Amino acid sequence: MNPKQLPFYLGSLLLLATALLGSTTPAQADTPLPVRELNSTEVAALGGLPFLAPSSHPFSMAAAAQARAHNKPTPTLAVQRVAGGTASVYRGAPNSSVPLAPPMPPSNALLDFITTGDLAQTWATMTSAGFPYLVATGYGDFMADATASWTTRVTVPAGAAGREVVVRFTVPPVSVQGATEDEGRARWRARLRAEMMVNGFPAWAAEALRFTTDPNKIGSGHEVVVLQEFGSPLGFPSNDEDLPLASGGLNNDTSAQTINSPTPKKTVHLTLGRFNAGTVIDLAMVLRATATSVPASNGGTDHRCKWSNVEDRYFCSRGTVSVNGGSGEAPRIYLLP
Repeated sequence: MNPKQLPFYLGSLLLLATALLGSTTPAQADTPLPVRELNSTEVAALGGLPFLAPSSHPFSMAAAAQARAHNKPTPTLAVQRVAGGTASVYRGAPNSSVPLAPPMPPSNALLDFITTGDLAQTWATMTSAGFPYLVATGYGDFMADATASWTTRVTVPAGAAGREVVVRFTVPPVSVQGATEDEGRARWRARLRAEMMVNGFPAWAAEALRFTTDPNKIGSGHEVVVLQEFGSPLGFPSNDEDLPLASGGLNNDTSAQTINSPTPKKTVHLTLGRFNAGTVIDLAMVLRATATSVPASNGGTDHRCKWSNVEDRYFCSRGTVSVNGGSGEAPRIYLLP
């Protein structure tokens, strides 16, 4: 070895040893992150405490919707941003004239797949009070994506240095579902993701994905529909990734009775830590619903609706995501002692 390379070589060994053994500085060991959900006792202690007036941190709302379906004109992405008001958009493939949410879309606003075939529809709304309404649904070969969000900026006031900042927000009832049609089988997916962003970084998240693992097994009665959850659980009545059964298989309890059942409303109290007076905190709540189908192999067409000349109609599989903001709660920000 060249003697001039020895310091570099020894330094590299030291860095490698530090990475393998970990830092030896006690102050950096097991340091908890400040952002966490409050427990039930802490939430109960919030009762009756004042929270910041919304006028001290005005809200901006946004909504976006897009839709695509086989052999249908693809509409442009719809986006609306509103300061202090309701943002609401819709997109459909094929296009249709329907009322915006809220309330949730009525049945007569839904396109009929029997005569239309492949289709997609998306509604996205964030009300001025911070209540989200999302619907992303489709049949056959489709993609539907709906996003709703609110943002606000909080400045820690003078005299409040070291106060604990707590934000309360609600995820309304969520449904991720679908149906496999025996005569129009497709690999459908239904996904909902909710994120609380603090200064542009995700501080809290919940995600649910339901999908069919192999639609071709529906004919034998052995189709498996799975629900996967990530992050904070939303409380679905079926949980297909709970503890394994004694036989070693997953406890897959999604059924015709549970697949369409929504979650209960989930209210979260998130502590962000303590801040100095004058600190600016940007907060954003983002909910995104995505429903889609995919072919068995790239470029395939097996997920498209199937036309029956005998019955003079289409047969299609479906994926649907919904968030019903009818029982929502307005977001709140607390400054605790």
